[in-house]
Amino acid sequence: MSLLHKIRWTSRKIAARLKMLEPLAYRQHQPIPPFRFQKLDSHPTPPPVASDVDDSAWDEIPPGTYWSGPRTNFILRTSFTIPSPPAPLPLGEWRDPTALYLPIGIAGDFSHPEALAYIDGKPLAACDRHHQEIILPEKYCDGETHTLALHGWTGGVNLGIDSDTKLLMRPCEVVSIHQPTRDFIALARAALGITEHLEERDPAKHHLLNALDAAFKIIDIRHPIQDAFYESIPQAAQALRDGIAKAGPPLDVNITAIGHAHIDVAWLWTLGQTRQKAGRTFHNVLRLMEQFPEFHFTQSQPQLYDYVRQDFPELFLLGRDFFCQHFGKEAESPVLWLPDVFGYAWNLPQLIKEAGMEYFFTIKLGWNQYNRIPYD
Repeated sequence: MSLLHKIRWTSRKIAARLKMLEPLAYRQHQPIPPFRFQKLDSHPTPPPVASDVDDSAWDEIPPGTYWSGPRTNFILRTSFTIPSPPAPLPLGEWRDPTALYLPIGIAGDFSHPEALAYIDGKPLAACDRHHQEIILPEKYCDGETHTLALHGWTGGVNLGIDSDTKLLMRPCEVVSIHQPTRDFIALARAALGITEHLEERDPAKHHLLNALDAAFKIIDIRHPIQDAFYESIPQAAQALRDGIAKAGPPLDVNITAIGHAHIDVAWLWTLGQTRQKAGRTFHNVLRLMEQFPEFHFTQSQPQLYDYVRQDFPELFLLGRDFFCQHFGKEAESPVLWLPDVFGYAWNLPQLIKEAGMEYFFTIKLGWNQYNRIPYD
């Protein structure tokens, strides 16, 4: 069976088909009118995001045009309208999620460009080159016209980005997400990823490849893509689940993962950008918590909490003294968390003890060129 999958290039074939399927998760598309663009000299407070801002004299940025260079603070403004649902769904049924798809450019460094999206003057969530989709609450699917404003930064820090390089605006849309297709893609991607870490002699690897191959054979990918494609997804998903079950029972373990965003307060950008980045991150975290109630998030930098408290008081998510003041003594932690520091004082253990802490966490010790830590 191993030879069969090698001859037929099953892994590469599935990877290519997954790439083809990803955009098909958007079952419906509605173009957003071209953005109006305004360069900002600094971080205005508040930014010009209100619905009544006159942007008629701003530059229009149609899809397929270049709109800004690096190291630029900006506002992009447009509007969108989503038809009202025809009728309420029966109890227990859910509509496909509606989202904004915002591929506003790729700067080539980190996640830039980044922007906080405001709808009718209220911040909702952030977009960047790794997160181009913003799920919309149902209240915006009301048949009314809503103002969309993106307040952000183009990036282009000192990593060799040419000052003449500009961002390419791609078509931005309101999209309807076909959740069964999105779920199938996630399951198939996970199964394929596992096969890449299993040895050839492991029977589970071949069961997974058999399952993936069988599932993708069921999907109707005849062009043009029509309803038959979406109708074939549930059967393909069931075939994939059945095939995965043949790979053996799951490991009897519990995996706990907690979201964390590491944000450098001052490195390759200004302090003002750090404050904006913290606000964008915390907005996205709250949207994820709404979408996935079991999701938990931790932020270890008290300074960022204070920036968010000042800049986005409605977001304030309630070190040490800061946490105790706002959360009480039960928020006290015995851990010194320094994941991304390039060097340490020789007397750090004494400082940790003097501060009343017991533990130290970092990841950079393993980066030492000469002094290797034996238990890293």
